[in-house]
Amino acid sequence: MPSHFALMELDASQRNVRLSVGELATFRNRPSPGGHGSNHWRAAVGRQWHKSSENLIKAEHPEVRFEVTVSADWRHRDWLFQLNGRIDQLFPTSEGALVREVKTIRSPLPAPEETLLADYPAYFAQAATYQAMLEVLPEYAGQLIAAEVQFINIENGALQSVLLRPSEHAIFEQQLDQLIPFLDERLGSLNRLREAQIKPAFDTLRVGQAELFQTLHNAALQSRHVLAQAPTGFGKTGIVLEHALKHMQSGLYERCIYLSSKSTGQLETVRQLNQMIGHDLRYIQMRNRNEHRIDSERHTCTGDQRCDDELGQNWRAADIRASELFEDGSLEITRAQEIGSNTGICPYALTKACLPFSEIWIGDSNYVFSPDSRPVFMEAQGFEPGRTLLIVDEAHNLPDRTAESLSLELASADLLFAIEELRAHGAPRRLLGPATELCQWIDSLSPKIPLTSNHFYAGQDLCEDFSEQLKLAAFDYDATAPFAIKLIRSIPKLSETLSLPSQQYLHWVPRSGVIAATCLDTSEWIAECLKPFAGSIMMSATLSPFQSYRESCGLDKESVTIAQAQTPWRDDAYDVAIDCRVDTRLSKRESHYETTARTIAELIQHNAGAPIAVFFASYLYAENIQAYIEALAPELCIQRQPRGVNLTEQSTFIDEGLLIADALFLILGSSYAEGIDQLGGRVEQIMIVGPALPEVNLIQKKKMEDHVSLSRDEAFRDVYIRPAMRRIHQALGRIVRAPGHTARVLLHCKRFAEDAYQSELAAEYQSDYLILKDEDFFRWLNSSKSNSKII
Repeated sequence: MPSHFALMELDASQRNVRLSVGELATFRNRPSPGGHGSNHWRAAVGRQWHKSSENLIKAEHPEVRFEVTVSADWRHRDWLFQLNGRIDQLFPTSEGALVREVKTIRSPLPAPEETLLADYPAYFAQAATYQAMLEVLPEYAGQLIAAEVQFINIENGALQSVLLRPSEHAIFEQQLDQLIPFLDERLGSLNRLREAQIKPAFDTLRVGQAELFQTLHNAALQSRHVLAQAPTGFGKTGIVLEHALKHMQSGLYERCIYLSSKSTGQLETVRQLNQMIGHDLRYIQMRNRNEHRIDSERHTCTGDQRCDDELGQNWRAADIRASELFEDGSLEITRAQEIGSNTGICPYALTKACLPFSEIWIGDSNYVFSPDSRPVFMEAQGFEPGRTLLIVDEAHNLPDRTAESLSLELASADLLFAIEELRAHGAPRRLLGPATELCQWIDSLSPKIPLTSNHFYAGQDLCEDFSEQLKLAAFDYDATAPFAIKLIRSIPKLSETLSLPSQQYLHWVPRSGVIAATCLDTSEWIAECLKPFAGSIMMSATLSPFQSYRESCGLDKESVTIAQAQTPWRDDAYDVAIDCRVDTRLSKRESHYETTARTIAELIQHNAGAPIAVFFASYLYAENIQAYIEALAPELCIQRQPRGVNLTEQSTFIDEGLLIADALFLILGSSYAEGIDQLGGRVEQIMIVGPALPEVNLIQKKKMEDHVSLSRDEAFRDVYIRPAMRRIHQALGRIVRAPGHTARVLLHCKRFAEDAYQSELAAEYQSDYLILKDEDFFRWLNSSKSNSKII
């Protein structure tokens, strides 16, 4: 289950903040490096040493109390701090009490006290805070309270206790002073919200938009979760943003998170937001590490947490205040890169540091729903999901995207490299032994078939053994390469998936030397991720059937309300024909390549001067048809979507293609088909080459086996047909985006005429015009919509 982070609760309007002693002690007005992934291990080792210390103390001093819960209110510079925490060990003394905080470190002991104070200021701040709290509690009135930090070396058990001197008691109030600028900024955020001039999303509302505004408003009053469906181009981004901003201004929410599973969708969100808020409010578009990368004299990005190795030092040297980095209401990625080049600070860290000081966060859905990425948002200083509205755009992709983030693969070759890295940095044999056996186990498995019971339980035992040893093993985590740390941390995750019901994960071998745990059911995880938020809006053009989607997100019927847009102008916007001359199934399509190529050439010729858009199931299919066209009609210009390009390059490809190409070849389900909105009103002839069913593999077979229905037809519909139709709806919806837009659509495969496929198409895409021979095709091509309903 996802971690629900215990973070400070802030009521800026009342100048009241509730937080733990640990949060206060570690707070800095600058980001700090997160390490290379040793936190879980350190916590496990720390618990072992804490328990050992506790047992020794109990034997010698039975009067000592452990894990003592304490709370106190403290007023400082017009703010009320409500502090809470648990003291590790509390000793009664002849004059009062001694607070002891027990901390595990790798550094050799004994060490000069000044060195320990400089290297571990948060530990001393924690002890000083507990000391100050006890001094104001009635039960300790008139008593002398002392505090110390006891360090334990995790490799040899050496102990050293450092008693806080009177001059160090001020550390507590110094920490409060550190927090004040941040709290004042949050108060400033509330004032910005109240005073912001928010412009309407649209000067004039189109047909159906006013109704969706009202429907959305009513739905939000009824339920915490809203499923909003409106076609592409309807304006739902603007409508939902206006809805969110108004509720933020009224005080219902303090922050809005806008997520999209396609990066291209963020461009429209930023454009719409700038139009509505100007520079009155702040927003951050949180792009990924790779997009932030720089290679400069001061800093070269590594693409992982090593980027932050000198973060604190460089931040202090540059004297940066994150709240002052905003220009025109945001920190653009190009400016973050420029600052990073000049200061040596990773641009990703700069953008991330700005999150607490902005009212709106825009990013990928992984920042809430991926275990690896969600700490970026969920651990941001001062973030409270209970006062945040979560908007998920392109939400139809959420279950699949979440399944990807919850799935994992482990390759024996990679694990062997990690073992050598661990060995080089002092990992014990009792850890390396199970890891080596795990490599041998992976290599013994046959690809493309499910694991046998014997293989399954053997792997489970090895993963559990390794996971237990990892908790106890001491080695130099900080010096170990990040790739090795990341890989060995995946083994406890694999162990956890092996213990779950078989309906949740499929364990299989996609290729030799690789074990995969593929998530099949994300409903419980998604529901838990949504749980802490004040409200959520899941929106898309293709959420229906709503019951199926709601269940895929683990939401019960009572917690969800549906807001669906009405778009009568789409009813007659599409002229659709079904081309039954071809069969695009993988085993049959090659025999129809020439027919497909000639059909595209005829469509181009018929639409001379205007490009057409052709959607394929895969890159390979598109490449093969392009090769046929180049042989049949070399004069035609075909532009096939490139792989692995960024947002700007994707947009440029579409714009240039519309100017110079005769046909654009796009892939169903890609960001070009689901995230690029430039085709609307500019392309009228569309061809869908086959329904693009998911690949037949062990994953789909397992979903078929586990389907709740006993009917194979219903299982096939849910596992294969509906995902395919959703991709087609996404592609076609981007062509007719406004009243007056029209499109002629050729569904190029005989399967589209079958009831199982036809019934899953939206009403505006259904057709009874079947093309059985070439004459039917030319008749449709030369007909108008009014007389095209013939067979």
